Amino acid sequence: MARKIKNLTNDFTNVEVIRYFINNDTEYLIYSLNEIDESGYTKLYASKIIGTKACIITDNDEWTLIKEIIKEIVRNNRDGSELNIIDLDENALNDIVLQDTRVFKLQGNLVNLLSENKKVKEKNKEVPEEEIEEETEEEPEIEEVSLDYEELYKDQLEKNKDLEVEIDSLEEQIDKYKEIIDKIKEIVE
Repeated sequence: MARKIKNLTNDFTNVEVIRYFINNDTEYLIYSLNEIDESGYTKLYASKIIGTKACIITDNDEWTLIKEIIKEIVRNNRDGSELNIIDLDENALNDIVLQDTRVFKLQGNLVNLLSENKKVKEKNKEVPEEEIEEETEEEPEIEEVSLDYEELYKDQLEKNKDLEVEIDSLEEQIDKYKEIIDKIKEIVE
């Protein structure tokens, strides 16, 4: 969703909010300025909300955690699984000032998966106790997901090779059938 957010010079910047969520009592904002590089990757910005400022995530452990959350959201949306994330109402961003961000890139289809399936909860709303118990009773199994694009590319190349072999085989069969049809035509004439 497109939204105008103030920057440090009190001007408004048009951003597309990809995800605005809370984790461990800290709010995070992931947004895009719709910048796509020559390889088709979308440049994204991630900030931690402190008070009314969108600040850079400087702690490497915290950044690793945010990357894991991003992978989990993408994976769960791709697989149609339940998301274990609390999204916040984007209207609360009206008072936020963009100060500094962490920049990263994702492929366009992954950006779409990252922004899908938002279940917005009000920031100060109490979570019912039964929901908390359900979440803590059984920890969901989290498989390691790698967004290694080189590996994905190699897999696609391998699949393409297999398809080319199959196409060649089918073309050979078609040629044989054409020969049979030509012989039948000769006999009939």
